[in-house]
Amino acid sequence: MSKYNIIYTSPDNGHYLWNGSELFTIEKTGQEELRFSGKIFKQDELPDGIMACKKAAHELFPKDEQPQIKAVEVKVSD
Repeated sequence: MSKYNIIYTSPDNGHYLWNGSELFTIEKTGQEELRFSGKIFKQDELPDGIMACKKAAHELFPKDEQPQIKAVEVKVSD
């Protein structure tokens, strides 16, 4: 089963990892699936996780009307 991190990109091109309760600034390296840590979401948890991330992003950047949020697959073995 695939697992994911949820990433928000702010209007000023900052990158944030959603850990399930808050957004953490991350440095984009081009190898995010290997670098990101924190809450890992299962595919069926993504809709709720993305909605919560949108709410947190709106609190940090209230003028961001179209938040860029994506799920990044985490390469892990079960």
